[in-house]
Formats: sequence, C-alpha cells, structure tokens
Amino acid sequence: MSEWRFDSDRFVDEVLKPVQDGWRPDGDLFRVYLLSPEATDSGTIRAALAEVNRRLGGQQYRGFKRACEQLRAQHAAATATLTDHSKLTAHRREVAAHRRKLGASLRQELRGAPGMSTADVQARVRQSKGALTPTTVRAALEEIGARELDPVELPATPEPRQWTDTPNLLSQLHHNSLWEYFATTLGSATPTARDLETRRERLRVSRDASTSAETTLLKRVQQWLEAGELVTVLRHELLAALAAQVTYGYAEVASAAAGAAERLRPLGLPADAGAVAYATWCRHLASAAAAEPAWHDDYRAATRDLRLRHALAVLDGQPGLSDEWRTRRDELTAQLAALDAEVATYRAIEGTDVEAAVAGYHRIRERLSDREVDTAIERCRPAPPGSASAVATGGRVVVSWRPSTATEGRIGYRVTRGGTVVCEETAGLETVDEDPPGGTPLTYQVHTLREGSPSARAARTGTVTVLRDVLDLDLRGEPDGITGRWRLPSGASGAEVTRDGRPIRDVGSSRFADRDVRPGRSHDYVVRATYRLADGTTARSGGVHASARCQEVPLPVTDLAAEVDGGEVTASWTPPARGDVEVLALAPGVDPPGHDVLPVAKARSYGTVVRSVGPAGTGRLRGRLDAADKRQRLVPVTVLGELAAIGTPCTVDVRHGSVRSLRTGRRGATVQLTWEWPAGATAARVVWRTAAKPTGPTDPDASVLDVTRVTYDSSGVSLPVPDGDHWFGVCTVLTDGRARSFGPLVLKREKTRATVDYTIERGPFWRPRLRVLVVRGEPGLELPAIVVTARSGLRPLDADDGEHVLRVEAGTAPVRAEFTVPAGLRRPVHVRAFARDDRTVLVPSRPDQLVLT
Repeated sequence: MSEWRFDSDRFVDEVLKPVQDGWRPDGDLFRVYLLSPEATDSGTIRAALAEVNRRLGGQQYRGFKRACEQLRAQHAAATATLTDHSKLTAHRREVAAHRRKLGASLRQELRGAPGMSTADVQARVRQSKGALTPTTVRAALEEIGARELDPVELPATPEPRQWTDTPNLLSQLHHNSLWEYFATTLGSATPTARDLETRRERLRVSRDASTSAETTLLKRVQQWLEAGELVTVLRHELLAALAAQVTYGYAEVASAAAGAAERLRPLGLPADAGAVAYATWCRHLASAAAAEPAWHDDYRAATRDLRLRHALAVLDGQPGLSDEWRTRRDELTAQLAALDAEVATYRAIEGTDVEAAVAGYHRIRERLSDREVDTAIERCRPAPPGSASAVATGGRVVVSWRPSTATEGRIGYRVTRGGTVVCEETAGLETVDEDPPGGTPLTYQVHTLREGSPSARAARTGTVTVLRDVLDLDLRGEPDGITGRWRLPSGASGAEVTRDGRPIRDVGSSRFADRDVRPGRSHDYVVRATYRLADGTTARSGGVHASARCQEVPLPVTDLAAEVDGGEVTASWTPPARGDVEVLALAPGVDPPGHDVLPVAKARSYGTVVRSVGPAGTGRLRGRLDAADKRQRLVPVTVLGELAAIGTPCTVDVRHGSVRSLRTGRRGATVQLTWEWPAGATAARVVWRTAAKPTGPTDPDASVLDVTRVTYDSSGVSLPVPDGDHWFGVCTVLTDGRARSFGPLVLKREKTRATVDYTIERGPFWRPRLRVLVVRGEPGLELPAIVVTARSGLRPLDADDGEHVLRVEAGTAPVRAEFTVPAGLRRPVHVRAFARDDRTVLVPSRPDQLVLT
C-alpha cells in the first residue's frame, strides 16, 4: 500500500466544506480521514487518525470553526470504529452500500453512456449538499464501468436559412435526409452546380407535385452551394438527426453515429463516431446548473467560507445585477457594517476585559472570516498559569501547574526548559520531561496558549536536579567472587556499591569486584550514581538493585546417545537446567574421571571438542569424528562459568555406514525394498510402520525384520504390506559379543497410487488450435483436480514445468474438457495432463497425441 499523505486542499473540499454545510461526517469515516475505503493496514489508519486530529487545531482552518469542532467531538468514536476490525468491516460495508446505490442511480442516469462530463460531476456534487465529492462520484462511475469523460468540442452549427420546411420537401420525395437525396438522386454526396442544372433539365419534361417539390429543393441547394454553406447544412442535418435519438437512450445515438461514420470527416466533424455520439449526448443532456454564470460558484463558496468581504466584492464586480441580487448586495453591505462596528466595540475593551473582548471576537468569527478578527484574537494574550512546580523522580521530571484564568477559545499550555520545548501543547495540567540532563539545576517555564498563541509571561518552577541511575548494570558470578559493570549516566561523577546493605571498597567509576563472598550464596547489590553539585556537596541516585551468586556447581549429563554416519556423529542428551554441554572425543587410552567437577580447562584436556557441522539445538549436536579409530568414546561435559561437570560417556562405532538409494516398489499385496549396502556391512534391520515414521531401529510400534547381506543378495526383501500409507526404514547392524549397535536409519514413504487413462483429441478442422482432454474411467470414479501443461520443444516433467492451458476441478469420471493451445508457444508443443493429488497418476493412452506440430 502507498504511503498515506495529508492533502490539505482535498481535506477542505471533501471534508471541511461539506461538514460546514451540514454533511454528517460519521457517514463515511474513510472520506473524513482521507483513507481508501479498502484501507486495512493499522499503521496507516492510526497515522491518518493522528494527523487529521492534529490538523483540526491549526490556524489555517479557522474559517471552518464549526466543522473542526464537530470533527474533534466525533474523533474518539471514529478512532474506536477504524481501529476495531469488526467495526471497521461493518463501516466499510455501509460505505460500499451507499456507493452501490449511487452507482445504480448513475447507471440509470447515464442510460448506457460511457461516462459523465466534468461539469455534470460538479453539478451532481453541488446538488448533494456535501453528501458527495468528485472522488466518490468518480469511484461510483468506475464501479459501473463508466468514467469522468469530457466530450470533444463540436463545431457551432446553427440552423441554416430556409431549412424549416426542407425536411417536408425531402419527405415528399421519399428521402430520409439531404445526404441520401444527393447520393441516390444526384449520384454524389457533394454535388456541383452542373449536377444541379442537369437534374433540373430532367425535371422540365413533366410537372407534378413531386417535380415541383424537387425543383424548390434544388433551388435552395443552389443557394447554399453558392454561399459556401452546403457542408454546414449537411452537418446541421446530421447533428439534428443524432440529437433526435437522445430520447431513446445512448445506444441509439451511438448506433446512428456509427451508421453515419463515412459522413463525419467530410462534414468537419471528428472521425470517431463514438466521440461524436458522446458529444451530442452531453450537449443535449448537460446539467442545467452548468448554465449558471461562473461567478455564482465564486459567490456561494465565499459565503459558505464566511468570506463576506470577498462575496461583496464579487457582487460589486457584476454589472447589470437583477433586483434579487442587488437586494442581496445591499443586505451584505449592511451586515459587514454591523460586524465592523462590533469589532470596534470589542477593540475598545481589550485593555479592561480581555476575556470579554476575545469572546466577542469569537462570536464575530462565527459569522465572518477576516484577518483583522484573527489578528485581534492573537493580540489578546491569555493570562499565565497561577503557579508551577517540578518534581524529579526516577530520572524524569514531573511538571504541574495551576490553571490560567483565561477561558475563551481553545486553551492549552506549553512547557519549556530553557530553550528546549518539553511539551508543545497540552490541555492538561501536568506533563513529564522524559529525558532531562542529569546533575544540572533545571527550571521549567509554563505558558498559557490560546489557539496556539502563548501568554506574554510564563509561570516558572523552582530548581530541581535529576539524579539518574547507572545504566546497563551487569553482575557476574565467578569462581572467586562477584564482579559488576555499568555505564555512568551523563553528569555523574562516580558510583557507590553496597552488598546486603554494606558498602564495598573496591569500586571504580564503571566496575567493581567483590571477593568476600561464598560460592552458591545469593547476594543483593545496590549501585548508585554520585553527582558533585555546584555547592560542593555530593548527591546520590536512588540506585539500581540486582542479585548475583558466586559460581554454581554444574550438573553432569548421564544419558548421552550417539550414532555415526560416514564420519559424522549425531549426539543427543537431556539438557541440564543450567550450563552449556560440550561433547569431547576422548584420546586413545584416556579414561575420564567419574562425575567430577573440574575447571573447564582441565576437563577439556581429556579429549577434543566435537565441533558442530550442521543444524544443532538444545540437547542435540551433529559433528565430525576422526575416522582413524573404529570405536571412539564420547563424553559430555557441562560447562557453567569456569567449572565443568564430567558426564557419563558412550561408545560409537565408525564402522557403521548409512544405506544408500533406498527404493520401494509395490507388487500386489507386497512391497519390495532395495538399497545399496555400505562397504563392510553384513547385516541390516528393516522396520516399517503405518501412517507414521518409525522413531528408530527399536521402535516398539514398528514391525521389524533383520536381514543378512547373503539373504538380501539371494532373495531380496519383500514385505507383506496392504495398500495404504506406510513408512519403511533400513539401518546397518553390528554385533560385538552380546552388544548390538545400529547405524543411521534411512526412511522411505510408500503410498498406493491409482492410474487413470486419458487422451488429447483434435478439435474440428476449422479450429486448428483447439484440443479436447478426455479422461476415461468407470462412471462415478472419483477424480482429483487436473491441470494440462504445455511447453515448447520439451516434454513437461511436472504440472508446473510449462504453461497451464487447462484446469479441471475435482469430480467424477468420465471428463471431457476443451482447451486452446496459445499461439505464442513455438512448435513443436508438448502437452501433458497431471493430477493435483499424488495418489492418482494420469497415463496417456496415445502418447503420439501429446506432441503438437
């Protein structure tokens, strides 16, 4: 979505002026806050709400006082509607319903026309008394497939001389138009004087009513031809014929214009028949309001905005006013004189009763928008607050004050600290300085604001000093004590630290070390910033509290499990409550101590840390081992601070490898498994489970089959498994004495799939690119959704490997559906049908039909 911006001109035209004229803003909150009716982004909506509400208090809209007050009064309800999803959705439906009603009305009014002229759009907006805006009318036009469209300009074509009874003469001659008479009787749509004389000679042979009418017509044509008016006459005839069709709707006008398309350019009209039809339509159906003088709109806008002096200037500039307008001018002159007298009266009492003067100016401003009145209100400064106080708490300063005696207008307060504005404007009696400088005497000034203009004097607070606490305190328990670090705030000179209420001596400006503590015991610390004041004394902040304990004893891991796959090991364990676990590969011949707690460096000396080479998580590690030894011992080490706990080791055998290329193939009621054995493997375990992955080689819910390499090579592995969804797993097995170990488990999923035949048939010979997909099967057979994919030059490998030329919804067999091969695909074109459900495979009965040359 594009970034929301406040458009002042649009806000005035579409919101403030209509509300001033009586439009209810709660009918379309999207319009009020300049939002799209489809707006859903909460950030954009909240930004619009905040910005519009802020703008309502600006001086630039003082001429719309009533509208601004009404919008401010309903802002809370509007916020509740636009920020609540259900209310927003309901309001959007209401706005859409009104737009649909408007669209239906416009559709009826247009009667098939492609659009509405700008003049008619503006007239409709004026007639709505603020309920509509040009934006809403354009949106409604777009919704019904029309648009704001100004017609082309047609040449001025008044009725020609001697035209009145010309249609009667043509009727006697059984011709519909003069153009038709020229074309059929004279043989040319642009006759010459010679053509006229030749026709008159033929008419002299006999005399009757028809020849008399035609002789009269030829005389008139001769006069028009000699005066160079014949084209104008024919154009007037055509435009009059088009105008006569307006009564029957736009379609008839357009049809008539299309029928006369060859006549347009010769008659000096635009060659586009549609443009001529629309221009004729607009000429005869233009709003009557458009005939008003342009100054009427200027006068109405000035009176609506209370710019009475401008309205009077408009009337004074119009010569020949009617009696009604002269009366309006005289009334307006008298009204301005009375208002000027009131301004003079209130100017006289500014020095004795400023609030009464401001109240009077506000009453005048409700009737008159005038810079002199605004200047007078700004001149009447409000009284300052009675008193002000400041209290420092928690690194902030709370400033409060008593209200001003000023009551008229929008009263607010501005708080400053020296040259810094702490609060631009608030209607409350308290504000908070969130980031004052520390260790410095501070004084705050509070001014009263009347509609943004500050009082001449300010109420001042007493001096306060902010004592900020230290920042980013970090305590750490170490084997021999507890240490702490922090950052000093601006203005602080140092710090003091106490442990359990007792001061600590070894303290720097940003750190301390406490060695007089016992391991495992928790201690409470308070760190206070110190400030050197101007009088030489030292002040302390409230302090930051934190707890820490000396190094804790780590707990060992007792359930380490690991498996090897091609030199990589995957280890898992139950994570201890505290500390990080490292896995060590023990050096040959080294036995770790029992569950001892040692320094970290000593614990790591028993072996090499197994580094992670893949994704790892809590209680899991994937690393790489040195494959020089067949068997390796791994030991878990819990590291907590400077101490490490040795856990229970486990043994892994690098001789285990992972089987490769595991495949499944169904043959009736059995599933055959094949795989590639790793080097040196002589036995394997096969596990399988229905609808779920086996959890491991010893999964109690899985079926198990142990297979030797000899058995596999001689007879393979076939399992009696019914149709359905099954998971199969294979891993190597090693037996060392009585102990048995397993290699990595490789899994494969097998689903029963159905096959369905299909063909691609040609269409009729007159439609060479048409093809028909025919899917056969027993009637009623459930079929999944099907897609036909086409590709130039190569056979599609899957449903998305090419261009989709046909989609068929899921249903039952048989299926027959037509599709067209796009002309843009280069031949040869390969087509294939694919099922959207992998449980069904579509098989072509005629593969030769799948290549289109």
